Amino acid sequence: MNRLTRAVGRFLLLFALALGVLTPLWSIVAPHYAGLAARAARPVFHAVEAADVTVLDARDGDVWIFRRLDGQRISPFLVFDRFTLFAAIPLIALFVATPGLGVLRRLVRTLVGLGVLFALQVGYLVAAVELGYAAAGLAAGEGVLSATSEGWQVLVRVLWEAGPVAIWIALSAGAWRRLWGELRASNGSRGELTRGVAAAGGERGSAV
Repeated sequence: MNRLTRAVGRFLLLFALALGVLTPLWSIVAPHYAGLAARAARPVFHAVEAADVTVLDARDGDVWIFRRLDGQRISPFLVFDRFTLFAAIPLIALFVATPGLGVLRRLVRTLVGLGVLFALQVGYLVAAVELGYAAAGLAAGEGVLSATSEGWQVLVRVLWEAGPVAIWIALSAGAWRRLWGELRASNGSRGELTRGVAAAGGERGSAV
């Protein structure tokens, strides 16, 4: 087994262990994380909606979307369950398992990655609701999103699914490049050593 195979195997093992340890903590973190996401999404809804019809409420890790009807009346429109925002957990696990990072670099990259992911998640909440309004022919979907098509929905879904992995790749690519360079340098050194030993052996044989 070469060093690259061992490094990848170690990464996968650490990722699985970190994910196993962190996943049970989500039930504790989810209510706070969902509340933070709901608070961050409110001004975005206010900015994109002329009529300001969307009301958000975080309940036990779920994000509830209500739509204002008239006056003070609101009606439930959509519920994002607590696992909608779960991608934060595997993203942390990926950074924990990434080889070649010191403690400070690992921490900084994890925090930056979570910040970018959080912004992506808030954007997803807004886009999903507005696309839902547009698909249902509701007033809040008027404007740019009223002309949406299935293509826009596919694009939002692809960005949503691929986002966490793309964030990790972007922030960990340098560590993997350094590891690859070290492995190549190590293999080159071993090759030179092998050739040197072979040459020495040949010289001894000639002397005999």
